[in-house]
Amino acid sequence: MTPMKNIIIASTAVLALSGAATTIAQAQPGRFYERGHDYRRADRLSTSYVDSLNWQINNAAREGRISWREARALQTQLNQVKPLAYRYQTGQARQWEVNRLQQTVDRIDSAVRD
Repeated sequence: MTPMKNIIIASTAVLALSGAATTIAQAQPGRFYERGHDYRRADRLSTSYVDSLNWQINNAAREGRISWREARALQTQLNQVKPLAYRYQTGQARQWEVNRLQQTVDRIDSAVRD
């Protein structure tokens, strides 16, 4: 092969790979970051954080910071908004759902941290 053909083949391969990398990067999760949401709020409303609240509720009850009755009530509230955390993380939640999720997470956070 001539050197010119080698350069053309190499540049074509680089262009093809860079296009594939761009497509893969665009398909990654985390759509809510692109919409201008607050990063701290996004972290607190993620499904992993909402799931961790269950442990925090049980821990607060074990340590006596809240009663077991209050822990059950908080867990009930948490279970009601878990689907909203998923909808928020995937970018499907409406604003009223985001507000409800935020209020519930804030309420649980303040109850287990006191």
